[in-house]
Amino acid sequence: MKVVLSVATSLNGIIATEDGSEDFLSHENWLAFVKLAQKIGNNIWGRKTYQTVKNWPKEYFNSLNSVVKVIISTDESLELLPGFTRVSSPQEAIGYLSSQGFKEALVTGGSTIYSSFLRENLVDEIIVDVNPTILGKGIAAFDFEGSIVRMKPIKVKKLKDGIMEIYYKVLK
Repeated sequence: MKVVLSVATSLNGIIATEDGSEDFLSHENWLAFVKLAQKIGNNIWGRKTYQTVKNWPKEYFNSLNSVVKVIISTDESLELLPGFTRVSSPQEAIGYLSSQGFKEALVTGGSTIYSSFLRENLVDEIIVDVNPTILGKGIAAFDFEGSIVRMKPIKVKKLKDGIMEIYYKVLK
C-alpha cells in the first residue's frame, strides 16, 4: 500500500505553537487536505489530533463524510464519533485500510503520528504545505531519533495565500 503523509507547516517546519495553536496556518491548508482525503478516500489521524479536531465546528466534518477515518490510539476506552475507527498502530491502520480495498493511505495530524510512520519506514510520499510564516518556537513536524529520511522532489504547486505545496518521494 502506498502511504502518503501530508503536513502543513511554517517555513521553518513548525506545525503548531508551543501551546498547540495552529492559528498561523491558512484555512487553505484544510481545503487542500479535504481535497486530498476525498481523492484518496481515507485519512489516518493520531489520538491527539482527533481530540483537537473533534471539537471543531461540525461543518468541517461534513466534507469528510465520504472519507474512511482511522484513529491510531492504544487507549481502548477512547470514545469516537460515528464514522471513526480506532486501531492501535500504523501497521494495523494500513492493514485495516487494505482490508477495505484501499491501495493508498493518507496520514495527517502531528509530530507523533508522522514520526511513527517514518520510524517504521512506511511512508512512500510526503506532501508539505509550506505557509509563508516563520515561528520562533513551536512543535516541529518531525521528532524522532533514527536514520535519515532521504527524499526526491516530485513537484511543487502554488496554492492560495502564498502556500507552496511540495511533493516528495521517500527514497527507501
